[in-house]
Amino acid sequence: NYALRIPVMEKAVLVFTYVGYSTQEVKVYGRSVIDVVLEKSNSSLDDVVVVGYQTMHRRDLTGAVSSVNSKQIKDFPLSSAAQALEGRLAGVNISSTEGAPGADVTVTIRGGGSITQDNSPIYIVDGIQVENALSTISPQDIASVDVLKDAASTAIYGARGANGVVIITTKSGIAGRTRVSYNASFGFDELTKHIPVLSPYDFVVWQYERYKLTKLTDSSFFHEYGSTWDTLSVYKKSTPLDWQDQVFRKAGFQNHNVVVSGGNQNTTFNLSLTDNIENGLMINSGLDRKLVNFRLDHKADRLRVGIAVRYMDQVVTGNGTSSISGTSNGLRNSVQYRPLAIPTEPDPNSFDPSYYAAANQITNPVLSAQQEYKRVPTTGTNISGYLSYALLKNLTFRTTVGFDNTSITQDQFHGTVTYTAHNYGSMPVASIGYQHNTTINNSNTLEYSKTGREGLNTWHVLLGQEIYQVNANNTYMETRYFPSNISPDQALANMGLGSPPSGSTEPLPTSGVNPPNRTLSFFGRINYEYNNEFLASAALRSDRSSKFNSDNGLMLFPSATFGWRLSHEKFMENLPFINDAKLRFGYGVAGNNRIGDLLYEQLYGVTGQYAIDRTVLPGFAPSALANPGLKWERTASRNLGLDLSLLNNKVQFTVDAYYNTSDDLLLQVAIPPTTGYTSQVENVGGTSNRGLEFQIASTLIQKRDFSWSSNFNISFNRNRVENLGGLKQQTRSSGYQGADGADDFLVRVGSPVGLMYGMVTDGFYKVSDFDYNSSTGAYTLKKGVTDDSQIYGTAQPGQIKLKDINGDGIITLDSDRTVIGNANPKFFGGWNNQFAYKNFDLSIFVNFVYGNKIDNANKTQWTDGSFQDVNMLATMKNRWTNIDAQGNLVTDPNELEQMNVHAKIWSPVRNQRYYLTSWAVEDGSYLRINNLTLGYSLPKSILQRAKISGVRIYGTVNNLYTITGYSGYDPEVNTRRSDPLTPGVDLAGYPRGRTWLLGANINF
Repeated sequence: NYALRIPVMEKAVLVFTYVGYSTQEVKVYGRSVIDVVLEKSNSSLDDVVVVGYQTMHRRDLTGAVSSVNSKQIKDFPLSSAAQALEGRLAGVNISSTEGAPGADVTVTIRGGGSITQDNSPIYIVDGIQVENALSTISPQDIASVDVLKDAASTAIYGARGANGVVIITTKSGIAGRTRVSYNASFGFDELTKHIPVLSPYDFVVWQYERYKLTKLTDSSFFHEYGSTWDTLSVYKKSTPLDWQDQVFRKAGFQNHNVVVSGGNQNTTFNLSLTDNIENGLMINSGLDRKLVNFRLDHKADRLRVGIAVRYMDQVVTGNGTSSISGTSNGLRNSVQYRPLAIPTEPDPNSFDPSYYAAANQITNPVLSAQQEYKRVPTTGTNISGYLSYALLKNLTFRTTVGFDNTSITQDQFHGTVTYTAHNYGSMPVASIGYQHNTTINNSNTLEYSKTGREGLNTWHVLLGQEIYQVNANNTYMETRYFPSNISPDQALANMGLGSPPSGSTEPLPTSGVNPPNRTLSFFGRINYEYNNEFLASAALRSDRSSKFNSDNGLMLFPSATFGWRLSHEKFMENLPFINDAKLRFGYGVAGNNRIGDLLYEQLYGVTGQYAIDRTVLPGFAPSALANPGLKWERTASRNLGLDLSLLNNKVQFTVDAYYNTSDDLLLQVAIPPTTGYTSQVENVGGTSNRGLEFQIASTLIQKRDFSWSSNFNISFNRNRVENLGGLKQQTRSSGYQGADGADDFLVRVGSPVGLMYGMVTDGFYKVSDFDYNSSTGAYTLKKGVTDDSQIYGTAQPGQIKLKDINGDGIITLDSDRTVIGNANPKFFGGWNNQFAYKNFDLSIFVNFVYGNKIDNANKTQWTDGSFQDVNMLATMKNRWTNIDAQGNLVTDPNELEQMNVHAKIWSPVRNQRYYLTSWAVEDGSYLRINNLTLGYSLPKSILQRAKISGVRIYGTVNNLYTITGYSGYDPEVNTRRSDPLTPGVDLAGYPRGRTWLLGANINF
């Protein structure tokens, strides 16, 4: 409140401004006393945004930038920084590959441009590049996250910027008394759904039918399950063994965070200690992570210095569920293991070697989870510091230095009942892998600013130099044939205890040192502003990298942007509800450094051993044909944007339209075999991405006792392959089809990456599709009926039927596969609402994805009838059947047809070929209530006596409810994440749980 006594002034206007408050203009009209109350500003236009080696106010941005600050995530008790960003940033698609503790997070900005290389963005934390930054920083330590999306913004990072730049600024201390805060939460995860499987009786009935169809003797079946068909009815009363319930549990967790901060006008500090303990949904899995974050900043007259130290000690346990082969596939065991106890068979909780052999390596899922031991300790230390000195009034020098040291160990042990051990005489196998990475980063900049005499012209000039180097090495050792009773800890501590039988050997240990990855860069940028109305920026960066030879190692990356503040024009004066309006246009080129090392060199690999004079020597051979002409993958980006601030700055609206083209993509290209090779890596590929992004940030209500803020974003992206080096299309395998399978993804010029390529199902064959020979009992397809015998074997009634795409009447892999799904969503986004009423607060966050397809490989594998005693999905209860109610195998065609009038699905496929069909491709769209939090802050009158400044207690539910048509555990899944050409595959993805928790924030 201001009470001012001033002389009488006619038609005078006073302007009242204060940082963080809305400007007010008051007409004096001869008054001598004026009372003014300033209201807190709702605008984010004055927020400081980091845009690469510089900061600027949001109102002055000319590039495409999305941001999240600590205010937007303060009410959410999250343990992962990735969770803090998911669904909150337009154009940034963030998803976890599965629900396992410590699971990989996929971050794709504006669709990604590369076909075969990594599309991950780079992460800059307090000015230093940090790999896996979202895993090494606690959300409570984040002050802001700024995502640079267009090349006009990222070109200043040159060869590193094509996939976008995520800039994370950690919290610094605030001058004043020392503050201590303690944040704690406790809760549990639970499985959100079960995969329905056949009941004990339906399972036994299928086993009976399978025995009949495979013409095995009835005695073998009845020895296992009962004396006659009639006695099988006893299984209607059997208690099902729900292996999903035994393998997945209510998993407790706890998070603790202590922050000590403070300082004086010259020196501030912030120390944060975080401890996350999460038990995984799957038994014997979990995460234990400890994080330390310390930041110290000091300022003098012209000097600014600071240091930040981060330390992570993390251990992830559990082998997960999504391994492709054998009993390592924990989810397959949980769904398909026999669902009942059989009196004539061993205890189902013990290992049954005869069952294991008959059921295609399926074993007890609890034993498998216990004996598939995996432990991945990771330690990381990141130290960074900066020094800024004002050489002159408008000239500042800044240097930033960073060092990152990360060590990852992977300990694995496979007990006697596991798939791996069965390959080596059912004796345990153990392995230890070790990887060590160090990164050095140094940047030096000079920044000059100048404002004209009348304040109309403002210049900012930045010149800089940077060096970046990564060193990595790794070792691996494996020991087989351990004693059968050895424990994982004993084996991993004594890797020499393995004793191979006669004729077998232990594998040799391996080690490797990656070539240093070095980049030397020079860059510059000029920002110009005229009368706060016209804004322009131009940047140029030069990078020289060790990834390429001297001729191609140097590349230039230019960019330019332009902004026009429309709200300063006269034609906007009649639109008083628009407080600020700005039109932006930008163009820039950036590179992708997420590619392999030394691709231009002739590399050799160890191919075996040979003997000379009784001496065994390693054998070497070229691993690929070198291409000295290789160079960076490049992305050119064009962006047109509009920023609006409306209704007294209560609503900020941003829309961006972009068109990105990526070329010189690295692809394996077929070459004449006369060279001695069949392919070579060349810069020939090209893709494009075009899209629209909308963001709305608003404070809809701001009263003394009630407030409501809302943020919404939605993004549309269309990806397209423009060039495949002369080829029109290529196919790619996601890896789960087996030896007889076919590639299940298509890469085609003119189409997007992520096309699912397979056959279209057309129901199942009926008796009416055949001519029946009563004397031989043989069914012959009628003329004109499609024949898919080359795929699934001789056609019979009840067998799966495929659509004839080319119209020749015969289904073949070459002629009748087609595009049956697209893994790319049509749009995605999120909506966050935060309410406050007196001492209560409520936050609701919803995110959504629409239009993508998922290859539910589980459906294909879990309806496989090739092996005995293997359970299937409950949908197979309504299958085509060949036995009647009395257990007789029906051969009469009329009776068979009548008996299956209500059949809804084919008889289980029994040829061990996991071909992709349209039946397994499902809609992956979903709307998720991602977070619901209700909090209450105790009245300060109660806390003053205890000298506590604030206490907030809250309850939270994460992943409360998901609206989706997907039949799997969760539609947010991508288990084949290692290959960008095969996205959207769900093969035994670790389920994502629903989280319930209670917590408290205490401030002293």
